[in-house]
Amino acid sequence: MTKTRNIVLSKSKLMLGFQCEKLLWLTLNKPLDREETSAATQMQFDEGNEVGELARKLEGPGDLIEGEYWDLAGAAKKTQELIANGSKLIYEAAFLKDDLYFRADILKKTKSGWHLIEVKKATEVKESYIQDCAIQTLVIEASGIKLTKIFLRHINNNMVFPNFVDFFSTEDITEEVRTEMVQTKKAIAELKKVVKDKKEPKKSIGSHCDSPYECPYKENCWKKVPDFSIFDLPSFTSKKWDHYESKLIKISDLNPGNYKNVTKRAIEATQNKKTYIDKKGIQEELKDWKWPLYFFDFETINPAIPKFQGTSPYVQIPFQFSCHVWKDAKSKTLDHFEFLHTENSDPRNSLIASMLKNLGKKGSIVAYNQTFEIGVIKKLAEFDKKNKADLLALIDRFVDPLPIFRNYVYDPEFRGSFSIKAVAPALIGDKLSYDNLDIGDGGTAQSMASLLMFNLAKDDQSRKKIIDDLLKYCHQDTLAMVEIVKWLMRIK
Repeated sequence: MTKTRNIVLSKSKLMLGFQCEKLLWLTLNKPLDREETSAATQMQFDEGNEVGELARKLEGPGDLIEGEYWDLAGAAKKTQELIANGSKLIYEAAFLKDDLYFRADILKKTKSGWHLIEVKKATEVKESYIQDCAIQTLVIEASGIKLTKIFLRHINNNMVFPNFVDFFSTEDITEEVRTEMVQTKKAIAELKKVVKDKKEPKKSIGSHCDSPYECPYKENCWKKVPDFSIFDLPSFTSKKWDHYESKLIKISDLNPGNYKNVTKRAIEATQNKKTYIDKKGIQEELKDWKWPLYFFDFETINPAIPKFQGTSPYVQIPFQFSCHVWKDAKSKTLDHFEFLHTENSDPRNSLIASMLKNLGKKGSIVAYNQTFEIGVIKKLAEFDKKNKADLLALIDRFVDPLPIFRNYVYDPEFRGSFSIKAVAPALIGDKLSYDNLDIGDGGTAQSMASLLMFNLAKDDQSRKKIIDDLLKYCHQDTLAMVEIVKWLMRIK
């Protein structure tokens, strides 16, 4: 008789199962070919490692469990040896018990007993973190160690560089974890049955396909679902929203209270297969725009661990901007100026100087979703007291095409999105597609800027390519704004 092979489940595998048991089964039995890790994803990994290292540094000298990632038993053995020999502070403590394996960020012995400290680079306690710590507690205590306290250590986004003593906030989640453990223990027992089953579990699609993370098998599970937006449906119910959530327009992308109006005109456009246009509404919005028009866009970094004086975790620091200038309605040419910081230093002073020099004193500043640009400028004004008045004066000049499209235009090719990356190609064509750019989204731009600014791209050829790609990407953003505004102005 063939003996069933025991499958060791790591904490990360269990978290997949808690999201969807089918996801866990497929990961173990039908693994996908590993795609090359994107620059944006790699930046997230690297940043998480930096946060973990900082947590260890601030906690103080301790014993770090190292070794090959695949040597589960070896890491667990080293941990038990350290505990037996009286170690009171262990980093990356490994536990292997009952076919469950995980590493604890910090395991600390105090007068009251052992404490588990889980470190996250988020700025608050999330529900999934409680479940995460419940798994750890179950395995640790099954290994013979009683935990007296369980803590979640997360980033304090009120700390200000360079005061790293205040970088973390630590919250006692012992009670919440103890309560969660009952359900978690039952869920683990069920998942152990799932992974040993030779048959793929049946699971309906739904909101769990994207929460808390998008499932890599989603394309397969959704292959029989038409590629539609909410506006293709004959009627709308909350049940359908739950079932097709990731295919539908997100309410958060709309102005509060305006959802039904947008839905109505979008249904009309989709059914008629033609663009919905409210000419009067468009003209009314554009009449207050003042020439020249400055089409402006920031690119920013928002590091978890702040790098510059007076900054806090995840604060947006602009390192680049692009601006196309359209002098008047009769002009057939555009002026363009841009800024890109490439050195390992604070970009804000030089960026502010360039921005104020080139944006002039008159004319509307066009920004798609102006809330972001205005928010960045307000932070710059807090930083630069000398230029505060001039920076804040820019805010009153901002105008935004996004509400015009939300309120007065809908094309079926928007497919429920009003982002500029959906609107511009739908109305103008493929010449404004980002598909042919090596940097085609903000996350990749951030990661490439970090390589550039913090000297992680060391050879000249790599640096030159990153610089060229960043300039092309930001240039495309403002050029896209020009073209969609010209489109609006042609509507008579």
